[in-house]
Amino acid sequence: MNTIKTPQGSVQLLTPPVELLRAIRSFLPYGFVGYGGERPKGAHFGIVMQCDDQEVSFVKQQPVPCDEEQGFRRFQANSILIALSLAEYLRSGFEGMFMPCTYIRKKDGGKVESGIAYFGSPSSDGREVQETSFGSGFDDSFGPGFTAMMITFINSLKQSSEASGISLDTVIGLDVRPRTHLEALGFGFMVVGPHVICLKTRLVEQDPIWTALRSTGISEVYHLPSVPAEIAEADLSVAKPER
Repeated sequence: MNTIKTPQGSVQLLTPPVELLRAIRSFLPYGFVGYGGERPKGAHFGIVMQCDDQEVSFVKQQPVPCDEEQGFRRFQANSILIALSLAEYLRSGFEGMFMPCTYIRKKDGGKVESGIAYFGSPSSDGREVQETSFGSGFDDSFGPGFTAMMITFINSLKQSSEASGISLDTVIGLDVRPRTHLEALGFGFMVVGPHVICLKTRLVEQDPIWTALRSTGISEVYHLPSVPAEIAEADLSVAKPER
């Protein structure tokens, strides 16, 4: 499928050029691997989230726990809000990589936590670094400029929530957590500089995220069908040759 048709117009799915793939790989701590004949869940790439006992970390935007049914509704709502927020985030002109992901994790008493997690890597000479101030709490973990990127996206989420009427859950914490802590992690979109990359392995034209995305003026995205991957350290030279 090369074109997604929505009531707001069409979204073209483009093949990422080699230069963009190199840029994405350079921003990922452990790179990515390509899949040949046997593709898990239809993925062409595996974004490495774990290398032996080392894990990629995210900032977890934690909501109040809820029941499972409500958790899945929140998961879908958060996916739509993320799609609605990308265009506003792009206006900031950041040059690094930023990836907002929906997640669900189980809690005690049959409850679940259904929130948004942020992963990214600032560009060392991008605008995000220029906006870094002393004491930017998450920059120690993700690099100078990450906090500026994350706060900008959170503000975009708030604007999208107000404009669309889709409620954004009250945040009770922003904490750095390893990938495995998040349990079910939803890959949707990644932003690298001015480019939006769709990571979904299964494209459904009726998925409301496409109408949401197109309504903001975005008509082209690169398609990089990906799943989270684990590798041994011996394979790191393949996943991230420039490391």
